[in-house]
Amino acid sequence: MSVYDELERLLATGAWGELVPYLHAPATSPTGKETRAWYRSRRAHWTREVHYPKFDLAACLRVLAVALAKPEQAARWLSKLASDWRAGPADELLVELASRRGRDWCVAFLETASTVAKGDGFLIAWIARIARPLIAAGLAELPTGPVFAKSWAELHAMAASEMRWALWREQRHGTPEPLPTGSLVEELRADPVLPEALSAALAGPGVIGILEGHAVPSWELGPAVAELVAEGRLDRSRILADAFVALTRQDTPSTQKGIAKLLAALDLNGPDLAERMPLVQGLLATSHGSVTAVLLPAAVETAHADDLPDLAATIFARPEKAQKTVLLKALTGPHAVDRWGSDAVTIALKVAADVPDQALADRATKALTALGVARETAAEAPLSDLWAAPPPVDDTGPAAKIEPDEPGLAAALSRILRSTTAADGAVFWDAIVRWSARSPQEARYWAWSANQSLGDGVRPPSALWAVVTAADVTAKTHKTLCDKIVNGVQAPTDWDITRLPLTGAVHEIFASETTLRLGTIPYLLSTPTQWNGLLAFDTLVDRLRGYGRTSAGPTDLFLALLRLEPTPPDRTPQLDGLSLDLWSPGSGSRTAKHPGDAVDLLRQWIEGGGLPELVTRHDGATVTVEPVRLPIDISLIPGIPAGLLAGHTSGTHREYYEWSIRAETAFGIVPAWPDLLAAKTQTQYDQAARRPPRWLPMMAYAPGPGLRRPA
Repeated sequence: MSVYDELERLLATGAWGELVPYLHAPATSPTGKETRAWYRSRRAHWTREVHYPKFDLAACLRVLAVALAKPEQAARWLSKLASDWRAGPADELLVELASRRGRDWCVAFLETASTVAKGDGFLIAWIARIARPLIAAGLAELPTGPVFAKSWAELHAMAASEMRWALWREQRHGTPEPLPTGSLVEELRADPVLPEALSAALAGPGVIGILEGHAVPSWELGPAVAELVAEGRLDRSRILADAFVALTRQDTPSTQKGIAKLLAALDLNGPDLAERMPLVQGLLATSHGSVTAVLLPAAVETAHADDLPDLAATIFARPEKAQKTVLLKALTGPHAVDRWGSDAVTIALKVAADVPDQALADRATKALTALGVARETAAEAPLSDLWAAPPPVDDTGPAAKIEPDEPGLAAALSRILRSTTAADGAVFWDAIVRWSARSPQEARYWAWSANQSLGDGVRPPSALWAVVTAADVTAKTHKTLCDKIVNGVQAPTDWDITRLPLTGAVHEIFASETTLRLGTIPYLLSTPTQWNGLLAFDTLVDRLRGYGRTSAGPTDLFLALLRLEPTPPDRTPQLDGLSLDLWSPGSGSRTAKHPGDAVDLLRQWIEGGGLPELVTRHDGATVTVEPVRLPIDISLIPGIPAGLLAGHTSGTHREYYEWSIRAETAFGIVPAWPDLLAAKTQTQYDQAARRPPRWLPMMAYAPGPGLRRPA
């Protein structure tokens, strides 16, 4: 039987162990050459055949990838073969095969895997499972990619999960269950990378929450770490330092709770906080209640008189009664005045006396009376003084600037999650593009970390998620997306498309196009210059000129036209001498040439009158928008749905359901068409009496999104 036929048979039967002679054959030997030729021609076919319950076939493909592929390829392919991959004998073969490839291969393999691997829960545990023996053997270092820490936590959570489900079944059915043996402390004691991995877990957003989510007796992180600290296997001071840094991240509640339990298990005390009081004051103000419950007793123990007023202002403003009681007990203790002085205690008690909890306020008032301090009563203000004239709101102004680095984007993300303008999403995209052009790996790591730290239910700017999933976007997926949207949705089950509003469909194409080009373009053409979403003509000309020989993204250019301020035709001579190709995704290149020219389209747009005015009719509570025609042929822009120009008729079913209208993807796309947004808003209310649009709070915060362009 030929090598080809034998390999086909082995994969058909899932006999991964019998592949070893072919994988060990030297690359220059006849068997080695035939094995590699077969793998190049048949890997894709067999990968498509992997489905439940063909897990042995997946194991075959994994050992083949580790033995024959480049490290970066092997990491990506194993990530896609991780479904239901639990520990087993095939893992030992993987480690042996990786060891034969050498240290350089192992380092690159693990680094890539810890960067690109995707999947929730136990789908990523394989990275730590393979990495630990390789690191212990000196063939690799602890990977620096953002996924490794999560993988390490998932690996240890798997055993805890088995215990948790056994206890649940026992409680539900009322019959004793055979419980898994072992404990978390035993697993951690045997972990060859424990100190470094625990440090990475504390540094990773949401990682400690994984272990906390599976915690059951004998499988809790805090007691396990405390026991290992007592044994001298872990450094208590290092863990405390890492934990305090982690708390500044304002992580998910489960992660904060897990870190709080860890600090409690380590017997956090006053001396631990002595040099950290400014940091602790901030954490007490912003952290989860479980964290403040652990920090407060130690903070009270170490606080000086100067710290007390701020400590009281923070704790008595929080909702947790237990923490207020702890502080009030300290303030009313027999040695409080001797320790902190009468002035500091009085200030703190006055804060406590103003809390809504009447019983607690009465205790504070009684303590003040004992100190000889009478409680002050606030003078009532006349009703006429309670309302002031609203401040004036400027209807123009520059868009917020975002520095293309970690501090700039982190600050912008925090601001945008609270309130947003029509320009913020686009400016955030531009900052991501600029950072990716300079330091793509740094941008990707930060985006992954920031996205993980947001928690469930938070909808960040789309650029953040785009960077995280950039590996999934190819020329093929982009073309498919454009074809689906421009041709209309045929399959009602394609919810990723049918859920989009028309402006959202345009944004989806823009996001795909820009994600595909990350790292190859210096900035975006379409970024608004005004907070109301409009773009200055002079700025657009400067950007076109600055692109040099870089081709312009057609959707990026289209958004620039939609946002362009009213521009008279007599300004088009500024475009003389300029020419810029339009980009098109080629099969093998990201710089394939598009038949159109960006500058010609801009000239046509301006000479044709720019964005047309909308003609609207109001009928009661509904808005009808008449169709419009643009000065350019939109078929030159791949994927743009014709329905964008078809106006809107209330009560008529649309191909795109308008259920996902957001600030970034609605009035941020065509800011000068507020009436179209109003019509879409009505559709959201009308369809099956759905709840009010989710972007309404964002629109309320924005200082005038969708303003009409000046006449």
